Amino acid sequence: MRPSLREHRCPGCEIRRPLCFCDLIPRIAVQTRLIVLMHSSEEVLTSNSARLAVKALSNSELRIHGRKYERMSTVGLAEAVQPALLLYPSSNAAELTPDFVARLPGPVTLIVPDANWRQAQRFVRREPALIGIPHVKLPDGPPSEYRLRHQPNDNSLCTLEAIARAIGLLESPQAQAQLETLLNVMVERTLWSRGMLPADQCTTGGIPRGAFLHVNAPVRLRRQRQSEE
Repeated sequence: MRPSLREHRCPGCEIRRPLCFCDLIPRIAVQTRLIVLMHSSEEVLTSNSARLAVKALSNSELRIHGRKYERMSTVGLAEAVQPALLLYPSSNAAELTPDFVARLPGPVTLIVPDANWRQAQRFVRREPALIGIPHVKLPDGPPSEYRLRHQPNDNSLCTLEAIARAIGLLESPQAQAQLETLLNVMVERTLWSRGMLPADQCTTGGIPRGAFLHVNAPVRLRRQRQSEE
């Protein structure tokens, strides 16, 4: 993100400051250790959802891979104290079902790649620290509620949705619901700021009153950029 744009965004939730929803980010205590492996290309995208999962879940961390001059730390991946699972729908991935979870010996480390499909494939195939870690995938479920990017297919989920559903199985449906509510707040406020969703359709958390003073700015900026392309 360019510095000129970053200064207008909340450093916590990454949205425009008048739309900040940091006060709506829950703190969810979980036994599952979450490690998100984010591709460097996602760092600059305000539509990234994985950061919110890390902010909301205790016992979680974010690591960046793909930086040109900085190697990602692999400490705690292959040699994790808890059994590790890689949330990645490969051909040999086991389905993360209640029966599968019941057979686990205890809390696990859930490793989640955060990248587009091609980047994730390349990373999982090439990262030595991930070799030997069992792959798991999510059962079929409702369609995605994420509307900030084009999804490659009808079964695609954003990273926060995937984490929420996995945590729902590993921990509790209540934790899943809290994460999904957080995603809805982010999606609705972002779409509203883009002039793509009326305020009366922002039903999860609503739109802060002060944000209405700034509604024309992002719309005008978008139109100006479109005219310059």
